[in-house]
Amino acid sequence: MLTTTLTSRDVRRINRSTVLQAIYRAGAISRLQLSQCCGLSVATITNVVAELLAEGILLEAGLEASDGGRPRRLLELNREYGYFFGVEIGETDIAVELFDLTLQNIQTAHYSLHGEENHPMKAVQCVIEGVTTLLAALNIPREKILGMGLGVLGLVDHTDNDAVLAPSWQWQRVPLKELINQSLHIPLYLDNGAKTMALVELHMRKTSATNETMIVANLGTGVGAGIVYEGKLYCGKTNSAGEWGHTVMALDGALCRCGRRGCLEAYVGAPAIITRFRQRVSDRSEACDEDETHALIAILEAAQHNDEVAIQVLQETAHYLGAGLANLVNLFNPQSIMLGGWVGTLLGPYLLPEVRRFVERYALKLPFDATQILVSQSGKDAGSIGAALLARENFLQKIWRESPVHSWRG
Repeated sequence: MLTTTLTSRDVRRINRSTVLQAIYRAGAISRLQLSQCCGLSVATITNVVAELLAEGILLEAGLEASDGGRPRRLLELNREYGYFFGVEIGETDIAVELFDLTLQNIQTAHYSLHGEENHPMKAVQCVIEGVTTLLAALNIPREKILGMGLGVLGLVDHTDNDAVLAPSWQWQRVPLKELINQSLHIPLYLDNGAKTMALVELHMRKTSATNETMIVANLGTGVGAGIVYEGKLYCGKTNSAGEWGHTVMALDGALCRCGRRGCLEAYVGAPAIITRFRQRVSDRSEACDEDETHALIAILEAAQHNDEVAIQVLQETAHYLGAGLANLVNLFNPQSIMLGGWVGTLLGPYLLPEVRRFVERYALKLPFDATQILVSQSGKDAGSIGAALLARENFLQKIWRESPVHSWRG
């Protein structure tokens, strides 16, 4: 049996990270409360807190309300100690958002993309421009940036310098991290956008998700899933777990953007829904709108006004989606499935009753009865918030360094 011996430096790193995680969750907390929730002695807490106060990561934030005893000083994170960027590279939009140490959004830069603009260097240019513009507008020095997370479409191969493979964009092992950091030189972390969205759901649940198996269905132009197993992201051998949109729903079925046929994405992705509608009502204004969001909103509004064609198209979407979710229920036996992504949050409230009905039809009874199916409440910025969380988690893992703001060398 293998055993691991922790050095005093390892213990110090773990204690610092544990304390910071607890303060992130609590917002403001006393030393005694920290000791109780972290399972560390008061002496250890005193030493760790003293270090973090001296480094400027923590601040003392007034006194705890007293119930007759001596009031205790509260601790909180110093919002201005450093900042994180969260970037979502989506099919039609790139969002570059700046967050403070507590992950409160400060400012956002958006860049629209058209189908012909999906070249890697266009994405790199937008990210660099967004970061540079926000830092200049807010007069924040680059050395105050603790990290940047990117949620991207496609696969991220962590064994090959975080190369990005996005078949729908014809990206083959694009060294996105290297290309961006040729200009920015910021600690940079990449992962698939569905995984970063799953991080947001975990963050919203805080301590209640420790043992939870949960799936976040990312429904947009593309389709994917972020899988959480016992409170942690499940990534698989090659970090490609969650490519749910490319599970086969129909043998030799509709052509998918990945080049194969019958994928779930070819039936429930935004282009597929819009195409089905356009094929049946080519003479109507809803069918002519080239913007995917506007087109889907128009279809939804038509269905809500009892338009038979729109109702039929969305009913078919619920049918395919329900069958796809039933596969996830049978395979992973999750406690919850969250419908996320811009299509999931837009259509989810309307589709949810029918989706549940079809999931019940196709899933096994025992796992279905144990699964909640809900629409995510994490909002339209979930992708960029999740990317910032990715950067924050990596910052916390490295917090033992003497000066985290200045220690990274690229």
